[in-house]
Order: sequence, then C-alpha cells, then structure tokens
Amino acid sequence: EGPPHVGAMRVAASMRGLHYVLHAPQGDTYADLLFTMIERRATRPPVTYTTFQARDLGADTAELFKTAAREAYERFSPQAMIVGASCTAELLQDDPGGLAKALDLPCPVIPLELPAYQKKENWGASETFYRLVRGLAGARRERPLRDRKSCNILGPTSLGFRCRDDVREIEKLVAALGVDVNVVAPLGASPQDLTRLGDADFNVLLYPEIALVAAQWLERAHGQPFTRMVPIGVGATRDFVAEVARLANVDPAP
Repeated sequence: EGPPHVGAMRVAASMRGLHYVLHAPQGDTYADLLFTMIERRATRPPVTYTTFQARDLGADTAELFKTAAREAYERFSPQAMIVGASCTAELLQDDPGGLAKALDLPCPVIPLELPAYQKKENWGASETFYRLVRGLAGARRERPLRDRKSCNILGPTSLGFRCRDDVREIEKLVAALGVDVNVVAPLGASPQDLTRLGDADFNVLLYPEIALVAAQWLERAHGQPFTRMVPIGVGATRDFVAEVARLANVDPAP
C-alpha cells in the first residue's frame, strides 16, 4: 500500500466531475505514473499539484496552494473539489482545507485530513469516499415511490482488482432479482450522482475496505441497511443473493 493520499487519488480518478488539489512537493507527484502506466488510462488523473520545490520553502507555500486551487477550478470547472496534502507536505502544516475555504470557490470543496504517518492507502480511499458521501448526500428525505426496490453499489475504484468486471456481474445479479441499481460509486459516479444516494432502499457493500464507513453513515443518516456478505465464491454468492432478496423483500428461489 502507498500513503493515504494515493487512496484519495484512486477515488478522485474513479469519478467524473471531481478534482483533487494536492499540496505536494516535486517528487510526490506520481499519480500520472500510477494511472497512465499501471492502469493504462487514456487521460491524466484529475489531480492538480502545487509541486513546490526546496527553494519555495523560504517563501509562502500557502499562497502556492491557493493559486493552484483557484487555477484548477478555473481550468476544469469541476462539480466538486477535494483538497489535501501529501505525506511530505503534511509536515508544513499549511491547512489546505482552511486555505480552500478562504478562497470561497463556487463549488463544494471537501477537505481531507489524511495522517500519512499513521495510515495507509486503503484507509485514505475509505476516508475520502466517506467525506464525499457525507458532504454531498445531503439530509434524509422521502424516497420516491417505485414498483421495484433499488440499491446503490458501493466501493469499486480505479486501480482496484477487476472492479469493472465485478460491477458488471453484480448489476446482472441484482437485476435478475428484480432490483434496480440507483448509483454505482465511486467508480464512474459524479458528485451530482452522490446527491442521489439517499434515493435507494439499501446498499450493496461490494468492497468493505473502501466503502464500509460510508455505508455505516448512510445507514445512520438515511436509514439504508447494507449487505454484509461479499460474494466471493459459490457459497458466499448464494448467501449474498439471499441477503439482497431479504433486503429487497423478493423471492430468491427463481
């Protein structure tokens, strides 16, 4: 595992319309390598770095961050932004969240506190997804009346192990049970999609290491139960089908 800001990058690179402004020195900026060489993406990950150097440390690195955040919004016009520091930049204690708040940008800006010297990549991805869900899902509201139950699929990310294939199979499986998929997140979702998470009846927790904390918050804040069974293997998949059927109040026998 890498440091937690790599987990945050994985979530940012999974989504559409989200941009990550990362306070980082030259040398901590290896997201391009991860996503263009290892994952073979056709595009750069949506990450803007301050890329300060040793000679900048005698000046105002906080101003460098504010300039990078302002220019990132003007260039990319994201629906939402996340801001944070890499492991090295954390030592400067510039407070990216407070600096971004002072800019008063015209989109939601979600600060990330990622303690690089205590935590690792999966924790960073989990914390980032939780902060996005909590910041964007909104307050509890009445669910729309529908003939069929619906669920969200939570946890797939960029650089995950065969996440796209897993999502495709799980979508087919829940559709066969007569359940609609409301939102898949973070992979392929936008900040606007996260505002619709509360419309689902329950959540399919596909990757607990990424989405457990977000699913627990949605259960408390929106009254959405979530699946505990991860469908790996024949027996666990049968148990998963039974669990989804119970949450959706449908008959799994067919």
